[in-house]
Amino acid sequence: MSENTNDLFEGLQIMSPEELNAAVKTNDDSEEKPEVGEPNEPSELFKPVATERGDSEETVRPASDNKSSDSNENRNEVVYKALMKELVNAGVLTIEEMEKLDELPGTLDSIKELVSKTVETNFNAKQENWKKGLSPEKKRFLEIEDAFDETDQAILMAQRLEFFETVSKEDVEGNEKLQQQIYYDQLIAKNFTHEQAVEAIEDAMAVNKLEDKALKAIPELKAQAKGVVDQAKNAKEAKTKAEVEAQTQAFKQLLDNIDGRDSFIDGLNLNKISRDKLKNNIMNPVFKDPKSGKEFNSLMYKQQRNPVEFEMLINYYDTLGLFNIDKEGKFKPDISKLKSVAKTAAITELDKIIAAEDERGVGRNTSVETSQKTEGILSLLEKAVNRK
Repeated sequence: MSENTNDLFEGLQIMSPEELNAAVKTNDDSEEKPEVGEPNEPSELFKPVATERGDSEETVRPASDNKSSDSNENRNEVVYKALMKELVNAGVLTIEEMEKLDELPGTLDSIKELVSKTVETNFNAKQENWKKGLSPEKKRFLEIEDAFDETDQAILMAQRLEFFETVSKEDVEGNEKLQQQIYYDQLIAKNFTHEQAVEAIEDAMAVNKLEDKALKAIPELKAQAKGVVDQAKNAKEAKTKAEVEAQTQAFKQLLDNIDGRDSFIDGLNLNKISRDKLKNNIMNPVFKDPKSGKEFNSLMYKQQRNPVEFEMLINYYDTLGLFNIDKEGKFKPDISKLKSVAKTAAITELDKIIAAEDERGVGRNTSVETSQKTEGILSLLEKAVNRK
């Protein structure tokens, strides 16, 4: 070893383990002892107050953690309540009675509920303001439009109701044309012909009774118009109720028909599992339109997703015979074309298998012999099925 190397280790001493321990102990004793009350180790500054035992070691958990979650919840509640008051005072949120604001819990759900009610209130207010800006006839139309299937009829009745409710005695007095029209309407409503009504008007004018007859006709015509609207409403409600009952009955008959059917296609018998699966496919919705709220079962959903291709498929299946109908109006699906396709595919597959087996044996048979074997196998299969 060179001199330079020896200089590197000059002053170093190799010590035994016993000598090393003794040296460390001596150094510890020579250090100043901490004053009373001062922590001996930095870790003592964070001395745990409470502990939890784990499976193999002790886990330190400060006692202050017990109150942290409760403290956070209380703080959040205070913040949410303050936020709600600020939003209500600023007019961003709406509440019917300010006293009830303090009763609401300070949560995010409370704010969401206030937002929903505010939106609904603002929408209703805008709708009412919009209605106030409409003409009386249009307002009346909105009130009665649901009673009529035809819009024109609803408009006509709205105009008549508004006229008879607003026309005054002053409007009729001295207005001969208006008197004639009112009296004429009353006579026509009483099943007078046009000629008879005109004659009656002329007679009233001759004895100076037209104005009196017109004024007396107004309450009667007003009541008659209201009666027409009420009758239309009752008829509409009855019609809607009858349609719902008919749909309910038709749906029940559909399910009963499924339970009473042995098969829809000859050779494909229904069992309980297949019947339940079919009924579930009809009854259970798979999609709900977010705009209209209408629910669709599996078939309806597929139809509305692609109505053009759905229509093409229905017509294609009809050309195959799946919607054949007999003289009595009962559907008799014909799946012979599908059977022929399946049989051809089966023969082709069997031909391949038999040909492969023949190649392993004495030699490859002719295609005629192979087909004959295939047909023989199919015949045995058909006989077995028929026996069942």
